[in-house]
Amino acid sequence: MMIRHDNGRAVWFTSSLFDNVRSYPQLVDNSVDKHGTDHGKTLQKVEIKHGFSTKHGGISHLPYISDLNFGFSVGEDRATTVENYRCFARTLGIGENHMLCANQTHTTRVLTVDEAYRGMGLSVPYETFPDKTLADEGFDGFATRTPDVALVVRAADCVPILFCDPVNRVIGACHAGWRGTVGGIAAETVDAMCAIGAEKQHIRAAIGHAVGLCCYEVDDAFYETFLHTLGKEVCNVIFRKSEEYENPDRWHCDLRTCNRMLLENAGLAPEHIDVSEHCTCCHNELFHSHRYAMKYTGGKRGLMAACISMETIK
Repeated sequence: MMIRHDNGRAVWFTSSLFDNVRSYPQLVDNSVDKHGTDHGKTLQKVEIKHGFSTKHGGISHLPYISDLNFGFSVGEDRATTVENYRCFARTLGIGENHMLCANQTHTTRVLTVDEAYRGMGLSVPYETFPDKTLADEGFDGFATRTPDVALVVRAADCVPILFCDPVNRVIGACHAGWRGTVGGIAAETVDAMCAIGAEKQHIRAAIGHAVGLCCYEVDDAFYETFLHTLGKEVCNVIFRKSEEYENPDRWHCDLRTCNRMLLENAGLAPEHIDVSEHCTCCHNELFHSHRYAMKYTGGKRGLMAACISMETIK
């Protein structure tokens, strides 16, 4: 179940699947001192901190953005956007220098990160890192088992998904637009997590707010792409035509349900998958929506963020 939080200005959502496993111990290797003495391992506690943003809780002032935006190419000065990240970090109880962002290009690429990647996309350009594909080709998912590394993906109708394996202490995040969804980025993120120690039976996934079946009108070519790739069984569930729609002969698509089905097919337990019921386009007073913006604001809108971190308990 998605839980709404409202402190009077900032509004954000969390998943009860993660709130129920907020604190757990972790064994961490101590560093070797200058005399070569290995002090072994200590028990360190970390806490899952996560959240899905809305349009509210920042310092943005452009009228089509409201007051909270995480996009760097929507007409807002960079310093204001960076401060919005700090605001969101403080709201979630995450260290302000722990965040890093995906260079989202609608791929199915997933990057495994550690503390060396902190600040990526914010204070540290993608071009700085040895892997030049981060800047040139981009990526849309993360996995890590390192505490105090906050994974951020952004969306404004696309599907943000956060992941957590509380037993093996691995987290992940991905941005699933329609290309990422049909390409299987959700399952790719699960595989990246398992490659660093997660186990599918323990992974929990929270599928955040996105454009809903009610508002996501698509054409026949779109439908055929999904049908060819995912098959009739999935498409019979996620596609619909109806007289209640403005264009009853056009397909409507449910990307959130699609990602839920694909995660179940990838081995996640149904009870370990939480799906937001909020359509970003219908609730445009609360969420940024590309579909709404294209219809009413000439395409001008901001971006929301979904973030997860294993924060060390001091």
